[in-house]
Amino acid sequence: MRHAADLLHRITLRLSVALFAVMFAAQLVIVLMRYVMGVGFLELQDAVTYSFSALVVLTIPLTAGMGRHVRVDILRSRFSRRTNHRIDRWGHALFTLPVFGLMLFNAWPLVRTSWAIMEGSRETGGLPGLFLVKSTVLVMCVLVLALGVIDFFSAGERRAPGDPDGD
Repeated sequence: MRHAADLLHRITLRLSVALFAVMFAAQLVIVLMRYVMGVGFLELQDAVTYSFSALVVLTIPLTAGMGRHVRVDILRSRFSRRTNHRIDRWGHALFTLPVFGLMLFNAWPLVRTSWAIMEGSRETGGLPGLFLVKSTVLVMCVLVLALGVIDFFSAGERRAPGDPDGD
């Protein structure tokens, strides 16, 4: 199970890096075109917005997979690795799984409707494909839920970043 999580993490990381590269290059082209040539390009502006939106959403499972997510670490360093894993299991059971399950449940109809109408940019002449960006919310929920389930059932098998007994 851990191998599947690592594979999904690597794929998400590569996709995020690609999105950042697209966003950076497109923004650079937009600035050069606007201020050097005096030309605007709406599709490129939408590409930057879409890339940024997808990047923000996909970094949530990335940070969780790397153990860099937000948690209260005031007492964590004082506890043993085993106690920290118990706390993590309770956290997954009480917070991660219900919250992201509810997000998935609530986002599904919105994304389904967006796909049904093939939603695009709100701007005339903008990029189509906003439905793909909205779909990243579902992908994020599924990735975080999968990570939560995997961590719940395999807690203690692998050292987590920040553990006092870990690396």
